[in-house]
Amino acid sequence: MVSDRRQIDPEEGIGHLTFRELAVWEIIGARCAACGYSNWLDRWKLANKYGADTPIAVLRPHLKCTKCGNREGNGLQLGRINRNA
Repeated sequence: MVSDRRQIDPEEGIGHLTFRELAVWEIIGARCAACGYSNWLDRWKLANKYGADTPIAVLRPHLKCTKCGNREGNGLQLGRINRNA
């Protein structure tokens, strides 16, 4: 049986992945370094804006927390769509 779980290298993270490399069930999230708030992003809209072959790391400098307004040190996370939702 083949596992659909992606192994993420802790040294490399997920920033090197391009929008095109993400599976259809994977979603991108952002997490605030200051207050810990996290939210999911519209990966399809972002892929159209930046290009499907662009690494998702390009998003990091543009991340702004919608809760506290922090722009420094915010990170990305990878999740999966709940197919039972």
